[in-house]
Amino acid sequence: MIGKLFVGLMTSVCLLMLVLTVSAADLTGGWKGTLIGADGSQAEVQIDFSPQGFPLYAYTNNRGIARQVELSHVGQTVEYVPPGGGVQRMVVKTFEKAPGRLAVGIVGSFERASQGYMDQRQEVALFEYNLAPAGLHMRVTTKSTAHFGDKDMIVGGDPDSIVAEGLLQKLR
Repeated sequence: MIGKLFVGLMTSVCLLMLVLTVSAADLTGGWKGTLIGADGSQAEVQIDFSPQGFPLYAYTNNRGIARQVELSHVGQTVEYVPPGGGVQRMVVKTFEKAPGRLAVGIVGSFERASQGYMDQRQEVALFEYNLAPAGLHMRVTTKSTAHFGDKDMIVGGDPDSIVAEGLLQKLR
């Protein structure tokens, strides 16, 4: 009796591990679709994930070299000089991964000084990915602000918040 219970329990554990492995493995490769904002605006997006299921941050530096960085942990920082100059910085602030689900919070900043003027931009973004039967549901929440000024005065706009979401399909 105990032997049958143990075999049944081990079978259940193995099946659960298989389900979790399949779900985690599905969050890989490229995904493409349309995100729709609350105001009705639309944007085509493509998201790439590593074989381990981590999102890839792609950028091009001022020398025209394209790079990809796997975002995998809190505190991770990517800093580079984008085309046109300045300094772009991105820091992973939150990272939550579960089977079929991933949420990454980042803080980005851009600074450039030119002819005595300073241009600064900050953005906080939360990227949420959830596997669904019909594809990958993606939701992006951003809050951004910009400042421009010289040695005497700096001006900036009100923070701008955007929420957009959509269903992405896996690229083959």
